[in-house]
Amino acid sequence: MRFSIIFFLTGLLMMFFGALMLLPMTVDFFYQNGHSFYVFLFSATIVFLAGVLLSALSHRNWMTTLTLKEMFFSTSFIWFFMAFLGAVPFYFQGDFSAVDAFFESVSGITTTGATIIQNLDAQPHGLLLWRSILQWLGGVGIVILAITFLPLLRVGGMQFFTTESSDISDKDSPFVTDKMKSILGVYLMLSALCCVCLYLAGMNFFDAVAHAMTTISTGGFSTHSQSIAFFDNPVIDWVVCVFMFLSSLPLLTFLFLMNKKWGKIKNDTQIKTFILFVFGVVFFSAGLLFLKKEFSTFLDCLREASFAIVSVVSTTGFVLSDYSSWGPFFVTLFFFLLMTGGCAGSTTGGIKMFRFDVLFKSLKRHLQLMLTPHAVIVPRYSGKPIDDTIISGVLSFMTIYFACSTLGALILSLCGLDLVSSLSGAFTAISNVGPGLGSILGPQSTFFAVSDSAKMVMSVLMVLGRLEFMTLIVLFVPALWRKN
Repeated sequence: MRFSIIFFLTGLLMMFFGALMLLPMTVDFFYQNGHSFYVFLFSATIVFLAGVLLSALSHRNWMTTLTLKEMFFSTSFIWFFMAFLGAVPFYFQGDFSAVDAFFESVSGITTTGATIIQNLDAQPHGLLLWRSILQWLGGVGIVILAITFLPLLRVGGMQFFTTESSDISDKDSPFVTDKMKSILGVYLMLSALCCVCLYLAGMNFFDAVAHAMTTISTGGFSTHSQSIAFFDNPVIDWVVCVFMFLSSLPLLTFLFLMNKKWGKIKNDTQIKTFILFVFGVVFFSAGLLFLKKEFSTFLDCLREASFAIVSVVSTTGFVLSDYSSWGPFFVTLFFFLLMTGGCAGSTTGGIKMFRFDVLFKSLKRHLQLMLTPHAVIVPRYSGKPIDDTIISGVLSFMTIYFACSTLGALILSLCGLDLVSSLSGAFTAISNVGPGLGSILGPQSTFFAVSDSAKMVMSVLMVLGRLEFMTLIVLFVPALWRKN
């Protein structure tokens, strides 16, 4: 293991984070938040200078290709280290313990959206912006990871997407670099468009910027304790809902749209499955809410159901109303929706639609072979044959997902949480959703009352789920460390 390369990359990351802290510092200066201004100035200075020193000491021979072992290690290490860097301003604010600061930062960088802050409205603007920045960075970071690196690492069936953007690359630039630029361009475009729409819908400029970043990243951090319900504006509700839905689609979809590659969108099985699934659940839930007379009109039922379901399925976690009060059926429904996720190549967490597609196609083939044992049946996905290694990767991912969630729930119960809170806490953390279920972790609650041990467990689960499990778990396989 060439740690000099890891140290150099870490130093660059520290310099980047240090420079980034100047943005909330400037906002605090504008809003005359003196204490928070000096906190960000101090944090930016020590983080940036430490990054310069670390990079200078480890610059030798860093321009080289990473080995498989180094890729796995650096991916996991850097994600945890980003959470550590993000926690620095929280800790120096003085209102956060070390565990709370780390938990808030992990929740941000993994785009989970679980928070320990009880009164967001009283927090300085710079700190609120920093939370949004962390989620925005985490969103684009995981998309680049999911499209560019995870397929190469053959993580959870993601190798299926190694050629998804092969026709986007420019012949005069490296393929990976070109994909990163394309993804970042789409991400910036969606963020700007969302910000403009929220501003026109009635948000002030600061709220529009902060919520645009956390909507497009499907993170769910808000600048108000009541989340989106604070604005009491149906137009804002629909704008947020639409952009949460769009952010659940692969970012490459928007590149195909701009390049008029309709065929690639039309033939993408997971997009069709996702749209049918979301619309089906939304209209069914809206009809049920209308029959139960939870809201006065069907349009209100449709708006509430659409927002809640898209928020959970997209793993954003914004809250409009307490859906856990809609009855036992909806509590059960939302528990299962916590696991779903959006499309691969999006900012969402969860299992993701393409894995469900592959799983059901594999099950269908198995049933057909039971009836016709000698038949040659090749399952296909988006017109392409599904390789057995992809099926194996998906099955392994699903197994580890439920095993880690179950183990996490058991550990959380040892930390003092009740059954509902333990289960929903484990699944919402590992799926990067944010709000859970029950009286402690419900949609209108914070994670402040949770013990420090439970917060650390959920922090690990958040990173584990964000990195698709295998990236982190493989570090504990001895065979990896025997490789050169």
